[in-house]
Amino acid sequence: MNTPIVADSFVSLAALGGLIVLIGVIRSLNATSPLNRRFLFGLQVLAALMASRVLAWWTDLYIFKAATIITAGLVPLATVLLAEGLLRRHAPRTTKWIAAGGAITFFALAFLPAAIAEPWRVALLFVYQLVTFALAGHMTVTRDRASLSKAENQAIDRIALSLLLILPLLVTDFRSVYIDQPVRLGGVAILFLCWLLISLGQRAVGHRDTVVSFVILLSVALLAAIVIGVENRLEPAALVRAGSVILSAALLGVIWKDSISLRMEQRRQSLIRHLAEDSIDDTLGFLKELQKHPLVDGALLIGEDELSELDLPVIKALFAARPLLRASEVDSLSQADAEQLAWLLEKYEATHVMLVSNHPFRLTALNMPSVSATPGAEIELKVVQRMAVLISERTPRHD
Repeated sequence: MNTPIVADSFVSLAALGGLIVLIGVIRSLNATSPLNRRFLFGLQVLAALMASRVLAWWTDLYIFKAATIITAGLVPLATVLLAEGLLRRHAPRTTKWIAAGGAITFFALAFLPAAIAEPWRVALLFVYQLVTFALAGHMTVTRDRASLSKAENQAIDRIALSLLLILPLLVTDFRSVYIDQPVRLGGVAILFLCWLLISLGQRAVGHRDTVVSFVILLSVALLAAIVIGVENRLEPAALVRAGSVILSAALLGVIWKDSISLRMEQRRQSLIRHLAEDSIDDTLGFLKELQKHPLVDGALLIGEDELSELDLPVIKALFAARPLLRASEVDSLSQADAEQLAWLLEKYEATHVMLVSNHPFRLTALNMPSVSATPGAEIELKVVQRMAVLISERTPRHD
């Protein structure tokens, strides 16, 4: 078995996995916006490139080799289209002609036999990609920052930063008889790009944080490769392959973890979305809509009739003083209050009970153990509780 091909395949498949995760994240946010459609086109082209070249290496089939050339020729066009979307302006006419003309040219050249087309086809592809990336980079550097929002400028800066780190790695994808390259690192570059793009959804993460994290990951991967190399007496080329495989696996793991964090953030914000979008005409309607949200799925509305077994004056006084109570707070209450709350929690298998209306008196029981680990969700729950009480007070009563 060809060892370099194994390492190349792993790095490319890891990049394919990172692209699939990122595509899923963008689609979950808003796949219909013009900018996201351009993002998705570029990511899908890269995913097709990674898949086709791995299939070409392992099957040696003509169709996959042609697909590799075609998708590689589409990458510069996708880059220019994305740059136009980010900058909200058209690329210069010359840049458009080069990007579109190159994509069409390599679609035609992809079907030439390798005996005729190589090595000049690969050399021409390298020049085409380098020139187009340079033109797209010039567009971003010379942009009018004042015409774009802070978030747009941040996204462009982060992508431009990624290109500075990615371009040297992409060069290794072009094989040369003069330089013996141990492994293709274009997949590592794509993984880093996926990581940067996912980090755009994490507003608290800055450029410096991402670069420092990448340096730490790179250092750990190199250290691990050195340890493996010393243990197994590997040659330098094998060390580089081991390091690239370890780094690719680590980056894919980080991308997956960050995608989960983004999905959890979306879920956590569902209560805020409920406050902003759902009906606030009456308390019952508000609470019924609240029950549909994943964060408080299965919330139970408890009226005075369901509380007949309890000391209702004690319950009312307890929730007047503390409108939101958790299971963890039972021990901090007086014996009488603790008994009442423990009965409520046990009967309704709840972790939280909150006051949602004074007239008539109503409580809501929630089973939400994850809230204890998410302070932000706890605050949102308090906002919902206060909003429910305010709605009940503004709703006319019919006695």
